Amino acid sequence: MDNVIASLRKEILDLLHKRLSDFRDGYRQNVAILGEELIGKTTVLKKFLDGFKAEGIIPIYVEIFPHEYSLFLKRCLNSLLFNYLKGAQLLSSRETLDILVKRTKDLLPQTAAASESFLKKIDKERPERLFSELFDLFELFSTESQRRIVIVFDEFHHLKKLGYDDICSDLGKRIMLQKNTLFIFSSSHKTLAKDILLSDLSLLFGNFETLELENFTGPGSEQIIAKIFGEIEISKDLMDFLIHFTGGHPFYLKILSEEAAVACRAAQEKTLSADILIRTLEKLLFHDWGVFNLRFTMRLALLTLGRNKNDFIYLLDAVALGKNRLKDLAPHLRQQRSQVIQKCNKLIDLGILAKNGSFYIIADKLLAFWLKFAHAEKLNSLSHDLTEQVAHFHRQIQSEIDVFLNVSKKSFADRICEVFNQFEVDDEILIDRKKFQLDAFKELKLITFENSNLRVGIFGKTQDNLWIAAIKEDGINEHDVTEFIAMARSFKQKKVNKIIISLGEIDRNAKLLAKESRIATWGIENVNDLLELYGKPRIIK
Repeated sequence: MDNVIASLRKEILDLLHKRLSDFRDGYRQNVAILGEELIGKTTVLKKFLDGFKAEGIIPIYVEIFPHEYSLFLKRCLNSLLFNYLKGAQLLSSRETLDILVKRTKDLLPQTAAASESFLKKIDKERPERLFSELFDLFELFSTESQRRIVIVFDEFHHLKKLGYDDICSDLGKRIMLQKNTLFIFSSSHKTLAKDILLSDLSLLFGNFETLELENFTGPGSEQIIAKIFGEIEISKDLMDFLIHFTGGHPFYLKILSEEAAVACRAAQEKTLSADILIRTLEKLLFHDWGVFNLRFTMRLALLTLGRNKNDFIYLLDAVALGKNRLKDLAPHLRQQRSQVIQKCNKLIDLGILAKNGSFYIIADKLLAFWLKFAHAEKLNSLSHDLTEQVAHFHRQIQSEIDVFLNVSKKSFADRICEVFNQFEVDDEILIDRKKFQLDAFKELKLITFENSNLRVGIFGKTQDNLWIAAIKEDGINEHDVTEFIAMARSFKQKKVNKIIISLGEIDRNAKLLAKESRIATWGIENVNDLLELYGKPRIIK
């Protein structure tokens, strides 16, 4: 399965190999890979290192754990010497660090001596001094061995928890100075990682190219599901629901598909049914020892260590149940707006919540469903009868499936019109870094464009603005934009929001032309973000 996931990240892997090739040719571009926990960052990095065939370059891979400073130092040195000796074919089996140092003596006597000295000090010296000596040792190795180094720090944001405050700024200085070293970092904490990259690692020489791993779209998710189900058939409807429910997260897709496939085989069923899927979700999400239930319970447990511990959980439950604007949350929680904002900001810092305009959303799609259907159900249930709670859970999931399937049958234009109809006074959204101030529509309708490739659109009128949107299910090109510009000229109002919405690819030149004419272009991800803000099922394509 790792091979399937790695193949779906081919674009990222190709870029890493390109950066390695550039480094070998004398050009260094450091890389930071960001993405949710278990989204496949480590899989990509290990696949990259497995195929590492750069002569004269030694990789160092270290997964960083908080509060384990001496372990971090030893693992850096261990990885360096192990990979060097492995390349020299001087390893017979798994070796300890002390043995690795001894094996290095004949080939690199200065590096071996410095390593022995470093290991003797590791529990005595000040943390900042040890950090400096570690990188001095890397530089010595590079000079003595005539090899360059690629340092891969997995979960690099944990550096801040390794022993001293200035570790990231000191690392930044080293990155600028040690030009014979390429740095590749990864992090599951996007907010903190971006803060480190912008503050401590925004360098004149050695800047980082940031790559973000996203959840898989329809085709990628379908490959994972099909691979796991094998000979068991799964309808397009249920496959799309799986993708919707998990948000296309590879770990969730993998676990859910594996459990559902096992349940089908145990029941001697050749096709996945809604009933088997619901019972699988019950096992994983609802029961105490379910994989997803345990994972999310542990995440919430981290929030309950301080004062007002339950406030965060009540807030998350409220967001999951659709109270996702400040104007809804404050009265629901019976708290001042300032108090709610403070708690939301804390959850954003932890990577649990995200903010879009005036909306808060739970970043993890499956966590949101667990809060809504399992956690809130157990918390608010009037009955202690587990059988009744399970039956209610089944009814809720069946209803979710029915709603998803019914909505999926509607046209793209109808779905866009429906979500526009949910806009309220003072709602604010951010799409492609452009802010839209929303209002309830006094008039909203689907329209048709005559003699145009843009057949369908939306006309909307609020108190102060007009909204004109063209909707197209396939790609958008320059000709489409030119036609839309001509049509939009007939509306003379001062404030007109002009949008072209497409399910397909939007040509680069079409985007530029639209931008010049102050026309927003929304692709499928933009549309899905909007649908999610208003609690509507995503479009799976």
